[in-house]
Amino acid sequence: MVDFVRERQQQLKEWLEELVCQIRTQGGSTWDHFVLAVSDKSALIELDGIPLQLQAHGGEPLQVEIEPIRRGEGASPLQYDFRSDAETLRAIIQGKLSLDAAVVRGQIYVQGTLSDLTAIYGVVMNLFADSAIHPELQDLWNKFDEIWLLTSVSPIPATLEQQHPAYGYLIENIPEDVLRVSLK
Repeated sequence: MVDFVRERQQQLKEWLEELVCQIRTQGGSTWDHFVLAVSDKSALIELDGIPLQLQAHGGEPLQVEIEPIRRGEGASPLQYDFRSDAETLRAIIQGKLSLDAAVVRGQIYVQGTLSDLTAIYGVVMNLFADSAIHPELQDLWNKFDEIWLLTSVSPIPATLEQQHPAYGYLIENIPEDVLRVSLK
């Protein structure tokens, strides 16, 4: 299991480094906003249980370091700045879920100051726009989508005894005055 986590950390690290390289190569407003948003900052991220530490130093030229996090026995829980899963990212990329909705629903956890969060939000929106016109970004996403999601460990489904029927939702959302109406 440890080797699996290390392999996943290495793969995620390589893809993030490739993403930074592509943004740098393309330049423009996305790179400018990225430099402003991440300069002299660090973040702990987790994707599908795979933790990484990101650090950015300086302005231009920006140095971005991405390192695996090794957790030992008895280590205190980490305070992540970003936490999500690949299925959520897939839904966002496919346009089935908005970034805002994913955050509101708790499918993406982010933490930071308001200025940091709005800056990162702007970078992500620029990346979405760039992805529509830059085949290199599309190729990177396709690699991630094909390789990472195929090897993701899916949670074990609940047994039938643990599953609860969802029919109560409809009844619970009927207004009180409607429930009091008697039909004859």
